[in-house]
Amino acid sequence: MSTDAMKLELIEWLARLKDPGVLGSLLQWKKVNESADWYADLTIAQKASVERGLADAANGRSIPSSEVWKHHGDQAKG
Repeated sequence: MSTDAMKLELIEWLARLKDPGVLGSLLQWKKVNESADWYADLTIAQKASVERGLADAANGRSIPSSEVWKHHGDQAKG
């Protein structure tokens, strides 16, 4: 399917869409994708924290989100 065909299909679908939740989610996604790169706005300390987290994940130093939710007294989402 060509890019133009995909755009047309999405435009036609969007024109018929009535669900405010889906419309709101799409609008939020659009805004996020049009905004500046959030990483560029982080402080040096925040970037270092992100890098530590990525290194932890890459080296298997993580826990499932269900464990985090248990610790905080909530059910895992999804």
